[in-house]
Amino acid sequence: MYGYGNSMFLATHGILARGGTPPVALLLDTYSGASAAYSLRQLSSTYTGSAIRVRRSSDNAEQNIGFVANVLDTSSLLTFCGVGNGFVTTWYDQSGNANNAVQTTAFNQPQIVSSGAMITTNGKNSMLFNSTKLLNLGSSITVGASSYTSFVGKRAASGDKLIGLSRYATNGYSLYLWSDNKYYFLGKTNNYLASSATDTTTAQLLLTGQNSAGTMSMFKNGGAITSSTAGLVYSTLVDAIGAASGTLANCNLQETILYNSNQSTNRTGIESNINTFYTIY
Repeated sequence: MYGYGNSMFLATHGILARGGTPPVALLLDTYSGASAAYSLRQLSSTYTGSAIRVRRSSDNAEQNIGFVANVLDTSSLLTFCGVGNGFVTTWYDQSGNANNAVQTTAFNQPQIVSSGAMITTNGKNSMLFNSTKLLNLGSSITVGASSYTSFVGKRAASGDKLIGLSRYATNGYSLYLWSDNKYYFLGKTNNYLASSATDTTTAQLLLTGQNSAGTMSMFKNGGAITSSTAGLVYSTLVDAIGAASGTLANCNLQETILYNSNQSTNRTGIESNINTFYTIY
């Protein structure tokens, strides 16, 4: 162990960790089989692509930005953007399915660098989706009778929408905190869940929607959300990030994942991995 400024470093098996903190296991190495996985940290050791593609405001040039030590290469990103702003044109899918989330219209691209500085939430890199931004999946995903979806983010203010991986143009498979301050999960049944109580929080959250052969559940920061079931039929397609049911979010997002399979036995482990990295609760 040796010092570097005010930080301490530990080198073990070629892995370097700040502050003596052991590195977090890569999520998809432990819990494989995701249908789509987008994050500003590396999720799989077998994924060799970039994290995001960024457009800088100074001349609209674009560049892929990868990972260093399993986190976003912010040094390369800030060097590329300079004192200007950076906008995400592509959020790369780390699941192995190459279903990247893309936005070709500059006005609708989420922001990740502001005036030469990283946009962060709770000390970790994040993307700003501020009511005009969304990313579209290259191919829509048809979600089956059992599924698991989770995302990490925070909304700007009470009454704003916090939306992860969802269906944009019309009602469909979605998990979100809506403008009425209630949580909703729309899944593969004739029903959806709505939280029984409102929540005005603007804190960073880990939200999970679990659908096990039609039995639906919602979780916030590892705890179950008390909810009621209403009988409406929804499509099961997923095709966007940061938008749902024809409307856009006003939030910051850091990670969103979909498993098109039953992950009920893995839920607490998946959430623990996410929380260990982001320190949400």
